[in-house]
Amino acid sequence: MLINKFLYYRQCTFMINRQTMYTYTMTFVSPEPVSDIGAISHSPDASQLVAQKIAQRMLELADFNWTTEYSFDNSLSYLQAPYTISFVVEVRVTLDMLTLQDREAIYKRCFEALVKHEVLLTKSHCIENEDTDKIKCILCFDMQSAA
Repeated sequence: MLINKFLYYRQCTFMINRQTMYTYTMTFVSPEPVSDIGAISHSPDASQLVAQKIAQRMLELADFNWTTEYSFDNSLSYLQAPYTISFVVEVRVTLDMLTLQDREAIYKRCFEALVKHEVLLTKSHCIENEDTDKIKCILCFDMQSAA
């Protein structure tokens, strides 16, 4: 009887945890130079412009972290050698366990959050390389409730 109660408890815990939403920070990068980086980082429609780039797969999902384990330095490192990344986008949203298991579902969730204005541009950090005159930027989008 005790074993049955324990197994039932474990099954219920598993079902609850599958549907629990946790906040994650997704990091997207552009392996190709983005000509309109400056315009995007200062545009009131930044979320729509980034959503288009995600939909067209011009931004690749490079990493995702549970937000409490995340540091801005993670994204900043993509702008430094040996990487040749010029554009990094962070999107902080809630994800359930099923979404985390599917790369396409993560793209879709971030796209929807940007299009529906669930996230706001909370930080824009650009660095100009004096040797090459190229600008590298990080755009950070956060949920409205946390922004």
